[in-house]
Amino acid sequence: MADRTAQTELCFKAQRRSFVRDRSGVAAVEFGLIAPVLLVMLVGVIEITRAVSIDRRFGQVTAMVADLLAREPVVDEDMVEGIYGIVEHVMGVWGTSSLKLHIVPVRASSTNANDIYVYAGTDNRPSFGSNPVSPRAVCSRVTGLTPNLLETEGTAIIVEGEFGYAPLLAQGYLTAQTWNDRAVLAPRSGCTSFESSAALPVGEQPDCVPSPGCE
Repeated sequence: MADRTAQTELCFKAQRRSFVRDRSGVAAVEFGLIAPVLLVMLVGVIEITRAVSIDRRFGQVTAMVADLLAREPVVDEDMVEGIYGIVEHVMGVWGTSSLKLHIVPVRASSTNANDIYVYAGTDNRPSFGSNPVSPRAVCSRVTGLTPNLLETEGTAIIVEGEFGYAPLLAQGYLTAQTWNDRAVLAPRSGCTSFESSAALPVGEQPDCVPSPGCE
């Protein structure tokens, strides 16, 4: 009986040593432990890269629209729609289904450079996007700009952008967000009129002064 017990103990010790030395399957176990971490990192990298790329395109189109409008002394609806066609191209694969753009031509009061109001009607500056908010009405006040950004009676073209970002792979973990951007440029010719050029006398330059006045 003692010999059998000793043999059993020796056999057990031998099997234990063999088990400790056995490395088969270690790689599979280690991969099983780190695979979830790698998957989370991969999804995170994809989402961050996608978000950064969309944000750059969003900022680019906002600034581009403001720049193109600021180049022209007179802008009508056809020109604005043509610019919006370029926006579709620039956004590319990221699409424009959740993109909204609003054109806000502003003027500073003759007595207070920080009293800034919209100087143009809405007819020739439609907003961009699906069910966009109506353009700001003439004489409505605009706030949130850098103090003393304009001189008295100075004008600027503001383009306000809005983009609804939704995660691609991490839905349920990351929430959808609404991004906002604003581009402000001074007109090259000192003023960009959104009134019909046919309404201007021959040779006369637009003065971007609303009638009746807003002050």
